[in-house]
Amino acid sequence: MTGRVLITGAQGYVGRHLVAEWLDGERDAEIVGVGRSPRSDASYTHHVHRGRARLLAPLTDDLRRAARDPRYRYVSLDLHDRPALTRLIQEVRPDVVVNLAAALRDEDPDRLFQTNVGAVVALIEAIAGAGVAAPRLVLGSSGGVYGRPLDGARPIPEDAPCNPVDVHSVSKLAGEQVARILTARHGIPAVWARIFNPVGPGQDERHLCGMLAAQAVAVAAGALPPTIEVGPLNTTRDFVDGRDVAGALRILAARGCPGETYNIGSGEEHPTARVFREVLRLAGVDDRVAIVALAGRPADIPRHYADIAKLRALGYAPRHSLESSLDALVRYYRVTVAAAAEVAELTLSPTPTDDEAEPRDEVLEVRATQSHAYPVQIASGLLDRLPARLQAMFAEASMVVLTDQTVHGLYGERFVGALRSRGVAASEVVVPDGEASKSFQRYQEVIEALHQRRFDRRAVLVNLGGGTITDLGGFVASTYLRGVAYVNVPTTLLAQHDSAIGAKVAVNTPWAKNFVGAFHHPRGVFCDPGVLSTLAPRDVAAGVAEAVKVALCGDAALFELLERSVDAVTRARDTRVLAEVVRRAAARKIALLAPDPYEVDLRRVLNLGHTFGHALETEMAYVGLLHGEAVAFGIAVATTVAHAREVLPTVDAERILALLAAYGLPPPVPRARLRAACQRMDEIRLVRGRVLNFVLPVRVGVVTIVPEVSDGEILAALDRLAAHPALRRCVAD
Repeated sequence: MTGRVLITGAQGYVGRHLVAEWLDGERDAEIVGVGRSPRSDASYTHHVHRGRARLLAPLTDDLRRAARDPRYRYVSLDLHDRPALTRLIQEVRPDVVVNLAAALRDEDPDRLFQTNVGAVVALIEAIAGAGVAAPRLVLGSSGGVYGRPLDGARPIPEDAPCNPVDVHSVSKLAGEQVARILTARHGIPAVWARIFNPVGPGQDERHLCGMLAAQAVAVAAGALPPTIEVGPLNTTRDFVDGRDVAGALRILAARGCPGETYNIGSGEEHPTARVFREVLRLAGVDDRVAIVALAGRPADIPRHYADIAKLRALGYAPRHSLESSLDALVRYYRVTVAAAAEVAELTLSPTPTDDEAEPRDEVLEVRATQSHAYPVQIASGLLDRLPARLQAMFAEASMVVLTDQTVHGLYGERFVGALRSRGVAASEVVVPDGEASKSFQRYQEVIEALHQRRFDRRAVLVNLGGGTITDLGGFVASTYLRGVAYVNVPTTLLAQHDSAIGAKVAVNTPWAKNFVGAFHHPRGVFCDPGVLSTLAPRDVAAGVAEAVKVALCGDAALFELLERSVDAVTRARDTRVLAEVVRRAAARKIALLAPDPYEVDLRRVLNLGHTFGHALETEMAYVGLLHGEAVAFGIAVATTVAHAREVLPTVDAERILALLAAYGLPPPVPRARLRAACQRMDEIRLVRGRVLNFVLPVRVGVVTIVPEVSDGEILAALDRLAAHPALRRCVAD
């Protein structure tokens, strides 16, 4: 069993099949796919043709099911972004990594080397720098690296001298050579897979079989004239089904010998002329097409097929004949591509007359994509400069400042006056302090207040306050007139590095926190650490709790900063130290949000401390306990559960609990209320699709995600906290 698998190039042809292969073969597998393209559960990233029409290659039904399997998640990430890749590896802690990210033969030479060499280097260095146990690494390469074997051996064994004859193959060989040096240097067990010519439904039409099938089926359907364009058919190749390639890669991940290279092919020599005739026969056009001869590649090699004896010795045997693969490919164009083309072209039948049959159902598809980018600025004294900045950002716009009673007295009244002095039509809406304002009642009151002020879609809402204000104001902005612009100006430590950043906005209900909400990005977040000097000690500690969470999720240096800065944060309110805490915690949160801004993946590491924390806030009816204080309880519970499960060393568990205690966290809560919070966990399960994924620390700076923690484990953790020398005060009898 391999457990956690990370696959790069997961939305490519072989990558899709490998995901499906692993999910079918291992019930407990957890697969993380990585690629530059946005996630798609319906199509590949390359195009195919239906006659003259060009469309994204649709997935077959089995690959669609795999893409939607709850054990699989996809992260859109450029492998050249080494910091983000390192963080992902730290999060996933994969047992196996398979690299299939590749640039194809006809791409620009710069792109070939950036992907086939540079991305391989980035991946290996990210693994080495992640500080996790080295996974088994399978590096996909190409049979093209052999070129014309200098020794003339047929079939081609792995020890044949390489003599690549095109830039693509040179880049693949260079990637292999660099990877051998780096994996040896870092002690990463790696094997190389030289893949010959994959064939099957969905393959890129730059390959012979896909090109032939697309034309032949279109001719049969009358979508193209009866001619087939094809290059010279006097060569032989090793064609292997994409599903067999996926099976071979799994075998190499499990049993491949580190440092070795393996050919992946059928081991058979297939004349391309026979492939041509078979495709025409399967399409039903073998007796009625003319051939338009295209020039061959200058580097075409007459005979090229693999010796797969080494792979067979590991238990590999191809399951699909070339004939069956070609049959599946022709059926793919005849059925799957044809259906997708109808949708893509929005072909609607005319209204039938009375004597015509009933019209068939029509399926249209809407593709709506949206990206967001906005500044998060952190600077002392920023609040005084912000009116001018907002006026420049939103010229001619009116503004309403949403704030609470305390912040209005400290900063809000002066801020609105500064806007007005610059000629901005500005007003304020003031709500009571505290989490109780995150309610439907206050939401309705703010909506009505905006309407009374003639707030229109060109106006801007300025949320000036802590997390309650940024959450409430963001939700108002997401729904008022179907969405208006807003900016966040957070005034608490917690809001500056956490709640003001990201698109999640919501209000509470009596049965669950943040139960009603939306995803709506601000236009900017502006943090002035200087305003933190007026915070009450509890508010500072609450902000530290969220910073501890972020530190545990991948920033051990932030954890150490918090350890050595207790006095500077809690007593001196050192602006420079607070600014560094905000900067580091905000940067880490942004890095974790970037691959999944809309929380498609409900197993996010940022939920550390929140699973139990949200249940506790609901149990307390959002009164008497700050959000950060509840999160601190959640972190303490998660730490104790992880230690009891023996996934967190004692020394790390004690460091985490000692840091919480140093900041006066968590505060005392009656034992009965803590135990009652466990009964609220079912509402958390509802929000998360009935699966209570629980984030546990495994050491300072590294966390893992487990599918479930029982109520019994949580109750036992509370008992252990009640007996802990530094934290027994937090469980009040």
